[in-house]
Amino acid sequence: MHIQTLRGRVLETILSLRFLIFQYGIVYKLHLTEDDTSLAIYGFSWVVLVAIVMLFKIFSYTPKKSTNLQLVMRFMQGVISLGLVAAIALVVVFTNLSIADLFASILAFIPTGWMIICLAITWKKVIWSLGMWDSVREFARMYDAGMGAFSRGLEISLILAGNKANVST
Repeated sequence: MHIQTLRGRVLETILSLRFLIFQYGIVYKLHLTEDDTSLAIYGFSWVVLVAIVMLFKIFSYTPKKSTNLQLVMRFMQGVISLGLVAAIALVVVFTNLSIADLFASILAFIPTGWMIICLAITWKKVIWSLGMWDSVREFARMYDAGMGAFSRGLEISLILAGNKANVST
């Protein structure tokens, strides 16, 4: 209920920014950064996050009109998957990035994804007007499945329930 007012939304936004501090701390502890503490490294982590979101959109896209297009999309998704695994292997081999750094990066992106979901819930009217609400719902569903379906009573359940949770009796 606190996100129904502008003051509540602003406070929730400020509260959600705490997840950025967590991501910032993990990014600068990676072996890849060595002693570099420039903001470019942190910015690069956001480039990676945008790439992950783009990959999510590619993998969650399923055309419903043509079965031929579905076959092509599944083939492209398979090629992209193999290319992604190859790219990660090459990055580990040719840079200072270690396997432990990969797991740390995943741990950095988990709270960042949660921040994105929290902000989307907080600013639902804006997200809805931009036409991005369906993408947020897909992202929340995938996030919920990836986290082990711990959605009972959490903010993510507002998205997964659709408008049912927001209807007042």
